[in-house]
Amino acid sequence: MIRRLATLVVLAAGAARAQAPVKPDTARLTLQASLARAEREATPVLLSQDSLKVSGARVLESYGRFLPAAAAGGGALLAQGTTLLSSTALEASDARWRSASLQLSTALNLFNGFRDQAALHAATLGRDAATFSLTRARQIVVFDALQSFLQVVLDRRLAEVSRANLRLSTTRQSQFEEQVRIGTRAPPDLYRQRAQSATDEAAVIDADTRVEADLLALVRRLRLEPAQTLTVEEPALDTTLVPEDSLALDALLARARRDRGDLAAAIARTAAADEGVKEARSLFLPRVVVGADFIAAGRVYDWERQHGVSTLGTVDQRPLDSQLGRQGLGVYSIGVSVPLFDRYESQAQIEQAKAVAHQSALAAEDLRIRIESDVRQARDEYVAAIARSRAAAANVEAAEEAYTAVSGRFDVGLATFVDVIGAQSALTYARAQREQSTVNLALSKSVLRFVTGAPLQP
Repeated sequence: MIRRLATLVVLAAGAARAQAPVKPDTARLTLQASLARAEREATPVLLSQDSLKVSGARVLESYGRFLPAAAAGGGALLAQGTTLLSSTALEASDARWRSASLQLSTALNLFNGFRDQAALHAATLGRDAATFSLTRARQIVVFDALQSFLQVVLDRRLAEVSRANLRLSTTRQSQFEEQVRIGTRAPPDLYRQRAQSATDEAAVIDADTRVEADLLALVRRLRLEPAQTLTVEEPALDTTLVPEDSLALDALLARARRDRGDLAAAIARTAAADEGVKEARSLFLPRVVVGADFIAAGRVYDWERQHGVSTLGTVDQRPLDSQLGRQGLGVYSIGVSVPLFDRYESQAQIEQAKAVAHQSALAAEDLRIRIESDVRQARDEYVAAIARSRAAAANVEAAEEAYTAVSGRFDVGLATFVDVIGAQSALTYARAQREQSTVNLALSKSVLRFVTGAPLQP
């Protein structure tokens, strides 16, 4: 009976699993979702966020230098033995006692040669640099994801062009098969067409392989699971032309200087390095610190004997807790430290800070020059992409007309098989160039926005 019941339970569980909805293992991937995921999950963005948190903590630490420091401590002691000197006579005594102490201390830095002020300015500028770097890191990962996504789109379009070319070949091969069967076409033309169809089929296989390879590259960039099946949804490409007045080089350069996060971060790091020089120079100035300490201590003797005779007598000893609460020692201090000679350590720190500041300035200047070069190159490439797109569209129209004319001449015996294959290859190449120019035009427009620091649009 028990075995039958167990069998029924197992069968019921299996039926429930069979009826339960199966979670789909295919995900639809859009361009907008890809860019959003890259901006949120990419490793450079996560690392930049950690750097921003660290820089914020450094700013808080720099603010804390202007506040008084405070510390508390306590201790307890149980001691026994023969002391060399007692508290009442120059004779050794044997004693055991218990003691406890509490200490509160604080110190305030009144002046240290503007070192804290320079450190605060440097930390604030470092936080600004981290913020700008995070902004640029997001733009970079979004642009990389956009490039990868558009590469998949282009590969799919080129694969479709290859399939269209294969369809032309297979259709002609079917015609040749029938014509050879009825005796109106020579077999060598059929053999050459079969070879051409096989070549075109191999081209389709290569195109599909490129699609899969670039799709995996996109999966890795987006940090998705490689085992998941993805369905890429092709977006509507933005091929609208940028207004002519927006392509002025001076305006583009001014926008890049204003909006590029990496340039703003480099400038902030340069300013922070200059503050580091001020901080190092403050080592030659005096330092003034005020402090306050309160010490409460108590001691209780179990015994104290000299020559075997107790010295405590009838002394009334208060408990330790009451001693800590009723007696204490307060100490107030002010200290002035004037550096005289530190074996050239301060001078070495100053020279090191100057070198860092100079290197930061050089890096910022090199970055500015590289950004301006990238802006000019991106503008020129966008203008060229427009011209290539127009030429590619005209080329497709001409190639289609040429293929139609050659095919008609071939059907009536006025053109050779080589002429038809040449016209078909030219048509396929023109269609591929049109797809490349279309995707490249959309990408060139995004590149222009990227190099000027503008947010990318899907």
